Amino acid sequence: MKLAAIATMYGRHDKTLPLLEQIFESSRVPDELWIMCEGIDDADVAINSLKILGKESNGVVVLPTDLTALGQYAIIPYSHKINWVLNRTGADAIVYVDNGSMPSREKYQVMIEALENNPSWGAVYCSQTRSGIDSRTEWADRVVDNAYAVLNYTQVMHRKTDDRWTTNMAHANPDVADAMFWQSLHKSIGKFYPVDGERVHDWHHIPSHAAQGI
Repeated sequence: MKLAAIATMYGRHDKTLPLLEQIFESSRVPDELWIMCEGIDDADVAINSLKILGKESNGVVVLPTDLTALGQYAIIPYSHKINWVLNRTGADAIVYVDNGSMPSREKYQVMIEALENNPSWGAVYCSQTRSGIDSRTEWADRVVDNAYAVLNYTQVMHRKTDDRWTTNMAHANPDVADAMFWQSLHKSIGKFYPVDGERVHDWHHIPSHAAQGI
């Protein structure tokens, strides 16, 4: 299976280089890495990080997101960026990351092997430790029938489908865009299955409610 990782970068520049280094040192490096940046500064940091790692790439995309007359976002920025990639990738499986998260080195290998070895499974998820406004560890220890408001988007790997993320700003804060996407995935590909929660982990920082949906 071909794997695509979709990274949405917004601020937190000191986290970008360590995250990209971890991805490229994974036991299963994604076949496609889509780095979607909010602005020029974010893209510059990503480009410089790729140069430091010797991974210069044209895959860093600056995708401006429309603002209203009041200077607010007209659509959910990260949903817009994710959909842009989903419309273009040729991968069989999709995983998500941002520069507020950090995957374990075996994460992608174990997750994609689970999909490869279980053709009836449409999505898998790993354990996650969260910090910030939502500090807790969510263990991958059960089959999830309804992931709405349960799983974070960096926990999940799913097969490619025609489903797309909502860009409606009414669902941006609190952040329910990924929860709504999970519901559409459930209809398309069924339950979400856990992988080895001890070996496969993800760390994700949610600094504040204001940052959600961006």
